Amino acid sequence: MSLSADVGIHLPPSTLLALLEGRGIAAEYQPIMDVRHLTPIGYEALARFRCPQGQNLRPDWVFQALHTSPLSLFQMEYRIKQHQVQYAPQTQALFLNIDQDAFEVFLSEPEHPLVDLVATCPQAVVEIIENSSVSDARLSIAMLKRFGKAGIPLALDDVGAEDSLVALDVLAGVRYIKLARDWLVRWQGGQARHLLQHLIQFAHATEKQVILEGVETQQHLDWARELHIDYAQGFLFRSAFVQSPATA
Repeated sequence: MSLSADVGIHLPPSTLLALLEGRGIAAEYQPIMDVRHLTPIGYEALARFRCPQGQNLRPDWVFQALHTSPLSLFQMEYRIKQHQVQYAPQTQALFLNIDQDAFEVFLSEPEHPLVDLVATCPQAVVEIIENSSVSDARLSIAMLKRFGKAGIPLALDDVGAEDSLVALDVLAGVRYIKLARDWLVRWQGGQARHLLQHLIQFAHATEKQVILEGVETQQHLDWARELHIDYAQGFLFRSAFVQSPATA
């Protein structure tokens, strides 16, 4: 059961406090599948939240509600990453999406708690989101440097999403390129198809691997194979999703 839409991001302080104390936190692990053999090469960890009354909370509502308090936002991000690392499948790569604003809280510190935490997970890959502004791009580059210095591989998420920018330094510095689901709509257009083909060629020429997100049908999977995309992620593989227990 989900809260009604009119609740929006106006979550009660008691609910936010419970989450910040570590109650009602869970994770969903979505497999990233080799498109040829349909075997998982890794999982992306997604945050899941539950209020004290047992209702599910949209993750974007939780993070939005905390954005006015940067330290609280960081605390929530740190707690959910601890949970995601603890319950992750152990045999494949673990893709972790780090909230940029939460990361920025400790950016000027010599040691970064999120970098230290992720470094304890040998199979971790940090996802950097596509940018919507120049300041976002600068923060992405800072994240690339901090995690890269710790030897943690990175993925650039949502490449090609609407209203997004590409920081070339970030594109060049990551190991994985994750294509936004928007390409599934655009791909039949001539210019978009040529652009995508060249992006995939660039990735393979520079020893990067390409992941297509939003794969929901066999047609989507066939298209990924046709374009020589390496991996696919989406609801087509829902039966292989893994859930962690919610914290009490």
